[in-house]
Amino acid sequence: MHPFTPASGRYVTKEIVNLEADRISSNRSRKVVSILRKTIDLFLYGNFLIALCAASLAYQVFLLDHHFSWYTPYPFFIFFATLFLYSAHRIIGFTKLGRTHPNRRMSVIIEFQLHIIIYAVISFTAMLAICCQLSFKVIENLLFPGLLALLYVLPIFNNQKRIRDLPYVKLFIIGLVWTWVCVVIPLKDENINLSGQHWLIIIEKCLFIIAITIPFDIRDLRIDQLHEIKTIPTILGPKKSIILSITLLLLAWMGMSFNYLLLNLNYGVWLALSISYLFSMVVVGVSKEGSHDYYFSGLLDGSILLQFLLILLIA
Repeated sequence: MHPFTPASGRYVTKEIVNLEADRISSNRSRKVVSILRKTIDLFLYGNFLIALCAASLAYQVFLLDHHFSWYTPYPFFIFFATLFLYSAHRIIGFTKLGRTHPNRRMSVIIEFQLHIIIYAVISFTAMLAICCQLSFKVIENLLFPGLLALLYVLPIFNNQKRIRDLPYVKLFIIGLVWTWVCVVIPLKDENINLSGQHWLIIIEKCLFIIAITIPFDIRDLRIDQLHEIKTIPTILGPKKSIILSITLLLLAWMGMSFNYLLLNLNYGVWLALSISYLFSMVVVGVSKEGSHDYYFSGLLDGSILLQFLLILLIA
């Protein structure tokens, strides 16, 4: 067929239309992906996921202790307190970004800097409002972990250091504060004396929190070395740190199994938490310093929320 016949002209026109349609479709797909990525970034780096995880851990403890209610004010307090503290941590961290190894996570945090400041103000206001609904006993029990959390964030030591910058303590401060606020206080609020079963829950959750925090130190290895912060991965190295993390998860699972399978005979809870621990072990096992930050801020932090959701679904 001659290239300039009417038939060939229609063919060329059709090809042009198809190419234009493909271009429009491709642009729409890129826009959708961009919007989705920004939404995930806002959810993760705006600290909403970690706040939701903290509240879900408290809900989980109330559920395990048979005092569950969606309307109890304490998990809401934990949500806004966590959102405020992590936002304050980001805000103070802005002053240290000049010495920080650049990466996408830092770029996104800078992009949402104004958002994070606004969230800090809103969450602090909400936290104070809900605090008025808490009992004096709960507020009293919050004083010590609250002080530790503030010292973790505020640069009040020499050379503008925070308690997280002191050698080897960051991991244990996180484990202690999270366990105290999200596990011990819910248990003490409903029980005059803590039983052996309660202490097994406390130890299990503490080991779990510490275990899933270790990979974050692997992620921040270069940053911690730059700031001369000594952590477990800076001493043991990434591979041995991963082994330690999986070992702690295994110990937590064993404590949970003893508590619920042998003593409480609640098979549904045991199955739900066993699945969550298996998931956490797999995620930790494939962690490495160069992994995408969604892996850390999404999957690892999300494993806390996963425990609660699996218990609701199965048990």
